[in-house]
Amino acid sequence: MRACLRCILLMVGFLPGFVTAQSPWVRSQAGFYAQAAWQFIPAYDAVYPDKNTAGTDPLHRAISEGTFQLYGEYGISRRATLTLSLPLRFLHANRAIAHPLPTGYSAGNSVGLGNVSLSLRRTLHTGELTWAGTVRLDLPTGSYDAPTGLRSGYNAFTLLPMLNLGRGFRRSYIFAYAGYGLRTHAYSDFLHSGIEGGRHFRKWWLTGFSELNLPLKNTAKKTGPTLPFENTLTRLYVNNQGYLSIGLKSQIELHRFYGLQLSVAGAAWGRNVPARPAFSLGFYFKWD
Repeated sequence: MRACLRCILLMVGFLPGFVTAQSPWVRSQAGFYAQAAWQFIPAYDAVYPDKNTAGTDPLHRAISEGTFQLYGEYGISRRATLTLSLPLRFLHANRAIAHPLPTGYSAGNSVGLGNVSLSLRRTLHTGELTWAGTVRLDLPTGSYDAPTGLRSGYNAFTLLPMLNLGRGFRRSYIFAYAGYGLRTHAYSDFLHSGIEGGRHFRKWWLTGFSELNLPLKNTAKKTGPTLPFENTLTRLYVNNQGYLSIGLKSQIELHRFYGLQLSVAGAAWGRNVPARPAFSLGFYFKWD
């Protein structure tokens, strides 16, 4: 029953507004887009297993996650756009559910930066199909709270080059992207790809999307980084995390220059990630 409910939540509702970073279209020169969003995952006590097996792995206690994210784009030329993502993460771990925890491993809260992300997107070709290249760099700005085992980001640099392509129509659009992510500190590399399509209804956009993050168990990185035992119990930003997400997003244009975004997304398949959907509410402002 819980699995069926989770599937319904994957398909109905509204997802995180970080999708503009994956599109092939750039901002006009000196144009910008800014968004402030609150994203959260309700309390969960199970994650998808590390191996390709059915079901979920139970956690020792329930964890809840919230993120206040600032995201911005700026057109540095007619063909290139810079982006910045700044996430502040609010994490909470409850008391032990069933099994005793190691000495000193306590319930509590942790607040810290996630992985700050910078990227450059440049148009490669325009026409019926627009092509662009993107290079994204994630910084090791996350923090770790030893008493609770809560971690707010990967303790690693991530370099992700991507190819983006898309096509716009009178009232709709579709785009896809794919890239190869390299992560330092013995974290496995990963394949990253996705597709998104949306349709415009007066002042309302309805968008569906799917994204795949597939970890590669590289021979040299197979065992992953050496993480504290308490961190492995929470499964936050451990090695070999992956997912296939499905989501819906709604954007409401309150004005030509600003509006709201509502979204929901969840994992149709996952590895070391929460077995819960993620919800988001954001406010954006743009100038083109």
